[in-house]
Amino acid sequence: MIVKVCGVRTSEIAECAVEAGADWVGLVFEPRSPRHADPVAAEAVRAAVAGRADLVGVMVEPSVDRCEDLTRRHRLAAVQLHGRVEWEMVDALDVAVVRALNPAGAHAALTVDWWPDCLVLLDSPPASTGALPGGTGSPVDLEIAAEVAAHRRIILAGGLTPDSVATAIERVRPYGVDASSGLESRPGVKDPGRVRDFVVAAREAFAALDKREMEAVANGAAPGWRRP
Repeated sequence: MIVKVCGVRTSEIAECAVEAGADWVGLVFEPRSPRHADPVAAEAVRAAVAGRADLVGVMVEPSVDRCEDLTRRHRLAAVQLHGRVEWEMVDALDVAVVRALNPAGAHAALTVDWWPDCLVLLDSPPASTGALPGGTGSPVDLEIAAEVAAHRRIILAGGLTPDSVATAIERVRPYGVDASSGLESRPGVKDPGRVRDFVVAAREAFAALDKREMEAVANGAAPGWRRP
């Protein structure tokens, strides 16, 4: 399972996320976002993480050259791509790709052209035309997310908080979870306590699922969930 803290802009929050047990730390490279990390901030985060977690670069409709430049500069382990993105980018890039989707329904999510080897991140749709396709803070419909998660690995995003993440994991059974705005005291400013509580709650919820799965198998019951 993956626990990701996104929109990290300071070394202090990066340290907090890693110490709590986050697997991924997200750097937002979209200048229109209040969570935008400029080169100085991104390098401060990278130095604080110091290889203890993977860095993921979050971008909206980037070029291959921009993905490659940021990957080299900040030693990214993956890029998370929002908006209209051609599938050819997966073959063109040497870094792992996470495809972010904002489906209005399960049918839309299951019929979109996605790539077999890519993780899919599910986020809520933008509130208005022209709005950024991510970081809305609105929850994803968990029934839609669960239907998609039954067919492929997903990272569940969309307004997750320390209080809601355990229920979301229980109902959706995703491959991972991602939070950003739900961990903030104001837009772009992470609260260390909320970051820590989110990571701990997600870890405990995933551990509880794993325990129940192993018990079901040991008792001869067909497992209700297998991580793809």
